Amino acid sequence: MKLRQALLILLITVALVSTPLPARAEPPTPTPTTTSTSYATESAPSSAPVAPITPGAGMGWDANPVSSEQASHMRCASVMFVGVRGSGETPPYGDTITSIRDALAQKWKGRGTVRQVYLDYPAADPHTLQGASMSSLLFDATMPATQYFDSAALGAKKLTALLNDEKKQCPKEWVILAGFSQGSQAITQALAQTDTPQRLAGAILAGNPDHYPGQNVQELSGDAGQSAIGMAAILYYLRERANATPGANRDAQMRSIIKATLGLSQESIDQEALEADMIRVGAAIPPEAYPETYSVCMKGDPVCDTAPALTRILTLQSTWQDELNQGRPVHMGYTRTVLEASLDRVAQRANAVAAAEAKGAPIPHGQTVTVSTREWGPLQIGVAIGSGVLGLALGWLLGRAGRRRRRHHR
Repeated sequence: MKLRQALLILLITVALVSTPLPARAEPPTPTPTTTSTSYATESAPSSAPVAPITPGAGMGWDANPVSSEQASHMRCASVMFVGVRGSGETPPYGDTITSIRDALAQKWKGRGTVRQVYLDYPAADPHTLQGASMSSLLFDATMPATQYFDSAALGAKKLTALLNDEKKQCPKEWVILAGFSQGSQAITQALAQTDTPQRLAGAILAGNPDHYPGQNVQELSGDAGQSAIGMAAILYYLRERANATPGANRDAQMRSIIKATLGLSQESIDQEALEADMIRVGAAIPPEAYPETYSVCMKGDPVCDTAPALTRILTLQSTWQDELNQGRPVHMGYTRTVLEASLDRVAQRANAVAAAEAKGAPIPHGQTVTVSTREWGPLQIGVAIGSGVLGLALGWLLGRAGRRRRRHHR
């Protein structure tokens, strides 16, 4: 064990020092991505007005979703569904969020109303991190600008603005949030920065880079272990360990990183420090969101279960590009079958909220939404009563036969 730890320390040290630290420079201007122009226009907003939408646009599960930039022009509904696509996916939703939307539509009971909105943000590909300096990402006091993390931050900012505007415009409306990959990261940070948990009908976070042990989420689906931690969360954790002591030199920072990486390789983590780190970076889902927030992480997904991949990268066994390529089938495997248990819970709450609104007695925000885990109709009730009566009759007949046999033997 000591030999293994010594080898691991040596390999981590070599990996970290082999990449020369760049000179201090102003953060680069974000580069536009192929999936959206909003990444480029954030720093220089356009004066062009947003094109008007047609009446009824985005209303109903069968409608095409409306951009978050145009959502304020929509009619209010019982529930607003917001889909946030994953990295590099094509607007509006991408495949995973489309599958989630379709599943919830099939589980909808037809009461109340729904409107659909997609978040218009860059969704930059995580492969862009390949060109970033590992040393700078871990050691610099201010995290260097990268396409990926700048994109996620912009997504969280836009989603926060959407949710705050929605609260003012539609004060009785409830919200369903569905995010995949980087989209889950944007939702995580928006939940941490708004009072949306008070009106949350449900949130599904699939393959979340901000996933971490002890997060205020329910995990009904997915097979990742309890110690799984996402690529963004692990970076925040390691950065804070490196910079925990103000004025520490590079040797001290290196020792902190090695100690933390050893802990991760042994599935050991400072839970209290991790929680503080996530609060500090604005990525801690509040406890109020726990009952309605469902996180799904698959074992071996390098985006939400990153520690094994990072250990291989830091010990020169692999590269970030290799890990993303090898883990892609897992990361793209958040199918309806995998998500079904979480989908059922969200659908139950959404139907309860919509049914109450349709009856003219909307459920106030912040109030517990009581749902039934099983639907009982006349047929089911009749079968249950019939089964009970039949069981009693059989029990009586068997008991009678037993008593006769005992009398006969006497």
